Amino acid sequence: MQAELCLVNGRVLNVFTGEVLPHLVAIAGGKIVYVGEAESFDMGGAAVLDVEGDYLLPGYFDAHTHGDLFYNPHAYANQVAITGTTGFFNDGHDLANALGAEAFLSFMQAFDDSLTSVFTGVPSASPPYPQVEGRELWSDQDIELAATYNNVVSLSEFSPYIRLLRGDHAMSRRLATAKRLGLLVEGHTTGCNPAKLNLLASNGVTSCHESLTADDVINRVRLGYATMIRHGSIRTELPRTAEAVRLLQAFDSSRLMLISDGMFPEHLLERGNMDWVVAQAVEHGIDPIRAVQMATINPARYFRLDDLLGAIAPGRLAHMQVVSSLEKPTPRLVLAKGRVVAQDGQLVEPVIGPAAPGLGARPFTMTPPGPDIFRIKKAARSELVPVISIVNQTVTQREDLAVPAAEGYYQPQGEVMALTILSRDGKRRGQGLVKGFCPGLGGLASSVAHEIHSLLVGGQNPADMSQAAAEVLAMGGGVALVQGGQMRARVPLALGGICSVGSVEQVAREMRHLHQALWDLGCGLDYPMWPFGFLTFTSVLSLRLTYEGVYDVRRGEIIFP
Repeated sequence: MQAELCLVNGRVLNVFTGEVLPHLVAIAGGKIVYVGEAESFDMGGAAVLDVEGDYLLPGYFDAHTHGDLFYNPHAYANQVAITGTTGFFNDGHDLANALGAEAFLSFMQAFDDSLTSVFTGVPSASPPYPQVEGRELWSDQDIELAATYNNVVSLSEFSPYIRLLRGDHAMSRRLATAKRLGLLVEGHTTGCNPAKLNLLASNGVTSCHESLTADDVINRVRLGYATMIRHGSIRTELPRTAEAVRLLQAFDSSRLMLISDGMFPEHLLERGNMDWVVAQAVEHGIDPIRAVQMATINPARYFRLDDLLGAIAPGRLAHMQVVSSLEKPTPRLVLAKGRVVAQDGQLVEPVIGPAAPGLGARPFTMTPPGPDIFRIKKAARSELVPVISIVNQTVTQREDLAVPAAEGYYQPQGEVMALTILSRDGKRRGQGLVKGFCPGLGGLASSVAHEIHSLLVGGQNPADMSQAAAEVLAMGGGVALVQGGQMRARVPLALGGICSVGSVEQVAREMRHLHQALWDLGCGLDYPMWPFGFLTFTSVLSLRLTYEGVYDVRRGEIIFP
């Protein structure tokens, strides 16, 4: 085939052998057609790009990310392309639940025609615990349909594994369906002992991104898990897990991958994406070439895509980046399917067009709730209340507190606030009390509420809470902060009620303004909207809010009211 573009004077990193070779790379039809000595190839009339002695690396592939962390997957794809990520696996369960099956699959199908390579998971459980979180949003029939789409490769992270351990037939059937359809199953096995890891692997779980220590990594690799080392906005675990890479590399580290597990919008702009993760891996003692392998060929192999992705080799898509340093591999030039999409930190050509707003099968149909909805009746016989106490960005614990009451209702004050979750049709309501979010908060409403994504409202002033809720509904989804009757900040999230349809830069600006307003009120959390939205996430310890009330994840029961 006649080459259309030839990259010359580059040092090509061969991820199969670990060599750096002075090879020419020729591209035609968006794919690589030749890699080798320039003297052995007739360039003909091809365009020539001189990379001036810099390194040529495959485009990064993030094996586990969330393209819906306030921004939308389209905006995310365009932003991360600048930093060399030309492919990613979008875990997808949040947007999938927020939109419903048909709308989500249609939305993700648009990536079939994008310049980058984007694949997705579909929910393994939606929501994790239907008995307290509402009806299943994805049926087995929806999974059957999803498997016919080109870019659906896996079930999203299987967080309610406790259901499987307790013999839940619906869970075992879902995993069996995935296996029959040829889908992988992403694990979420935080804290699992070897017996539980064995059981999950036996039932078809193929990966895990929740290792917290080097021992966790090694235990999972021993059992055949594709094991992902996370370093991103939610958790930064390389300081504790990098040692496992050094221990395993003498034999086989091909099942190890570097991932971000999602980056908050501000962090994408400040840090980068997989280029930052790879640089952090090098800083923590992982060999630079090994780190690049863990962000390119290893994830491509895991997802059975290495015939197309993960390497600079004939027949693969021409996803490449030009970097000056292997230790800090932020690219000065990025190619996707053989086209220059980014140069010197700027997007030259969008890899996919902008996303459109829409709520899919789950519109908000409730009328704006009045202040009385947010009052919590005092328990008749108990002076102590089991309060959801925030420990860090993801974890909570139980704290039994005496909460003041008047006229039969709790009057939260100080560090304690009331919390209400309302279904999108307004027919279901759960309530509880939370400590440690923001002292004296008036009202904060959000349609980002993992994983049910309904309307979550917290605060101490029912009038402010009502006003904030009404603003979110008026926006068709989003976040609103009201204090003393004044709107302090708002973030429209018109795609599914959880994603902005603007650029990453736009949503980062809005989130900075929102967080600054919360910090000004005394909130001491690093990224307040993450723990707030996680207050309904029943797959992390310890207490969470559901439509039935406060749910103790470990005990599997409602403890308040």
